[in-house]
Amino acid sequence: MEKLSIYIHIPFCENKCKYCDFVSFAYKGECVEKYITSLVQEINDFDSSGYVVDSIFIGGGTPTFINEKYLASIFQAVKSNFKLDLKEFTIEGNPSSYTQEKVKFYKELGVTRLSVGVQSLNDEVLKGIGRIHNSKQACDCLKMLVQSGLDINCDMMIGLPYQTLNIVENDIKDVIDIGVNSVSCYSLILEEGTPLYDKVNSKQLVLPNDDLTVEMYDIAKITLQKSGLNRYEISNFGKPCLHNVGYWTLKEYVGFGLSAHSLIGNVRYYNTSDLCEYIASSSRLVEEVLSKDDMIAEYIMLALRMDSGIDIGFMANKFGLESIKKLLYDIENNKKYYNITDKNIAIKDDYMYLSNSLITNLI
Repeated sequence: MEKLSIYIHIPFCENKCKYCDFVSFAYKGECVEKYITSLVQEINDFDSSGYVVDSIFIGGGTPTFINEKYLASIFQAVKSNFKLDLKEFTIEGNPSSYTQEKVKFYKELGVTRLSVGVQSLNDEVLKGIGRIHNSKQACDCLKMLVQSGLDINCDMMIGLPYQTLNIVENDIKDVIDIGVNSVSCYSLILEEGTPLYDKVNSKQLVLPNDDLTVEMYDIAKITLQKSGLNRYEISNFGKPCLHNVGYWTLKEYVGFGLSAHSLIGNVRYYNTSDLCEYIASSSRLVEEVLSKDDMIAEYIMLALRMDSGIDIGFMANKFGLESIKKLLYDIENNKKYYNITDKNIAIKDDYMYLSNSLITNLI
């Protein structure tokens, strides 16, 4: 049977952060039950024959913010419709939305991994980006989650207002000391239309410049790797998230819920981003058929984000030897940026922060 990953989108949050451009909403109590009903129906309607699910990721939004009964009904629909052989089951949330009772429930549900949107442990930085927790709440939450025995991932951000190199280094040291076994370290992307964009554009807030943000990334990377949390993807350190690795290696996945994406074979599916339309409509999918060149470009783009890089054997088997020859020809003038072996093609560690421009040049 073909292995499949499942992503489930819960778009509700206690509060919308100032930098957030995701399809999510501050809590809409009257919509939640209707949304869950539509979501469960979408899961039940999927033709799961021929598939076995080995990873589930419930993201958002803040999935841990909604009542546990909704998560139970979602997982029951998955169990009823799919054959499961779960290697990983992740739920993400925020420090203010986790409780010991909820964690106990998630473990009973079969969750193996919890991800926490901490972003920073500096109160001034947190206030600047509109987070509703403070540093003490974040640390207390992480300590509680580590004691659960589950895998714990901590999301951190760089390039934020009021952030300095010392703040970044101390934050990373603190989450390491607490004992999380993976850290995601992302640069802020300033999205037009967000409150943070407006504040920066009007000079009410100032962001670190690009050079300083690169230094922040470097100090975070060095600190994490010294502690044994090695990088496996440009923004991810420590124990790999199997679900995300699946995305980066073109594994088939299906997304359920508002704005969710799926990749089945060479067909990509998109769900609507309109909440009312999703709740009301029984026909929610838009299709895009990807050509062989599209699939090659996508694989190159995703694989080069990982430290292991492009798997030459996988690429040759999936797309033919000509795809490898063309790739080697395309990088001929930029070979100094790559480690090239008989098995892999990867961006060198010193140039990983240039991955976006290097990948753009290739595809």
